[in-house]
Amino acid sequence: MIAALAPFRRCLDFSGRSDRIEFWSFSLLGLLVAGLSYSLMNIGYWLIGTDLFDWELSRQLGKLGQVLAIIAVLVFLPPMLALAVRRLHDIDESGWYVVIAFIPLGVFVLFPVMLLPGSEEENRFG
Repeated sequence: MIAALAPFRRCLDFSGRSDRIEFWSFSLLGLLVAGLSYSLMNIGYWLIGTDLFDWELSRQLGKLGQVLAIIAVLVFLPPMLALAVRRLHDIDESGWYVVIAFIPLGVFVLFPVMLLPGSEEENRFG
């Protein structure tokens, strides 16, 4: 879990390198938070027709999930961008390739690149 929290300490550090463990553990942490917020937003739909269903509670949990999602984006986006740049540096690529993630389906282009092992020796990024 320490590797998943390390990017918060270096959230504005776009220099240097980050390994696969740090990148993927942080990505998994973000995915868990996104799944939690999505579950809270949709829990009312899952409970319809059961004895546990309550309109007011469903509405409040949905709003809580929306607020959690917005906070998660604001908290996770800066460290994720810096981490992605450092991960690209680890495989000796320019950090500007992270811009590809902002075009439609660009994440699917970067996904296999982030799976590549880092350079064993020193590269131009450290």
